[in-house]
Amino acid sequence: MKNKLIIGVKPLENYILQVDFVSGSRVLLDLSEYIDCLRFRPLKNETVWCSAVTNGMFVRFGDVELSHNEILEMVEMPRNNKQ
Repeated sequence: MKNKLIIGVKPLENYILQVDFVSGSRVLLDLSEYIDCLRFRPLKNETVWCSAVTNGMFVRFGDVELSHNEILEMVEMPRNNKQ
């Protein structure tokens, strides 16, 4: 994959995901607001949560996957519009 945008991910406490980008930017994505949604429910398992890896375009926690674009959309979404 030649267009890598994500250089690192680190799962932190309270379902905060640190995402580091090739641009030098870093975001802290609060996934606690999504954790009860069916898609993200597996992240409640600490082993799954701590398994976060990236291939440069996606972040994966076992079968749960987030794309670079989706991460940016989630960060930019106003809190009152999050589900």
